[in-house]
Amino acid sequence: MNKKKILITGGAGYIGQNLTTFFIKQKYQISIIDNLSTSKPISNKIKEKILFYKIDLTNSKKVKSFFKKKNFDLIIHLAAFSGVQEFNKNLKKSFNNNVLATKNIVKYGFKKKNTKLIFASSAAVYGKVSREKVKETNACNPANYYGLSKYACESVIENEIGKKENHYAILRYFNVVGSIINSDIKKKTKSLFDIIALSINKKNYKININGNKLKTLDGTPERDFIHIKDLSNIHNKVYSKLRNSKKLVLNCGSGERFSVLQIVKKFEQGINKKFKITYKVTNSDETQTICSDIKLLKQTLKLNISKNKVSDFVKDYF
Repeated sequence: MNKKKILITGGAGYIGQNLTTFFIKQKYQISIIDNLSTSKPISNKIKEKILFYKIDLTNSKKVKSFFKKKNFDLIIHLAAFSGVQEFNKNLKKSFNNNVLATKNIVKYGFKKKNTKLIFASSAAVYGKVSREKVKETNACNPANYYGLSKYACESVIENEIGKKENHYAILRYFNVVGSIINSDIKKKTKSLFDIIALSINKKNYKININGNKLKTLDGTPERDFIHIKDLSNIHNKVYSKLRNSKKLVLNCGSGERFSVLQIVKKFEQGINKKFKITYKVTNSDETQTICSDIKLLKQTLKLNISKNKVSDFVKDYF
């Protein structure tokens, strides 16, 4: 029996290498496309088990040439500039990169009608929201250009793949943390957990939180964090579901919210040291609080996502 072939764009990144490791264990044949612009080369343990192609997905000629002789059962499209602050360093380049890469993948990657697509979108498409949990039916009103780029990519997929026979899923990631890989993955985009871990490694124990006078339980921003193990399992189940479903749009979160201050305090407990915390507002576009409604996710995939504790997220970083 031939192994199912999966292509992961942006597969050298943090989520990409974790997904690759997960799908290798599921006995899939994995290929990766990455231009390595925001990540280091893939670890040797992974590279020896996959096919790797260094390609810039904004180069339409190279993308067209790549897909001329290759077909895949599933394409997981992760490749993108991400992280609001990193994205904002060159707005035009970042926005065009995300949208053009998606256009090229959609145009050339789906000649085979059985090829399925999973697109990594973001909770950033919702923009600033109320304290109510966010449903997939909520209006999308991105508050920054990163969110707008993801929403534009969703529209490209809806308009182009929607006309074809191919089945597709749009997964709106909330804040992904943790690891299923033993090796360290270097990346330019730094999440809250990365910033805290880096501060610990440098032994300076300093952290800035984006405000402490917000309309939240402790005044600091609140977020919905999902462990990479759960996210990987979601991708696997979505792939199975796409055999009979033309289209899926799903939130990928835990359905629980934690404040940034809660996360910092949990790290403090782990290292038995106090951080020097400042509360300078560095991003006024950031939503104060956000939490996913995952009823549709659980119903669609028949999936039980366990109740998460802050300690479950933090332990992978020690």
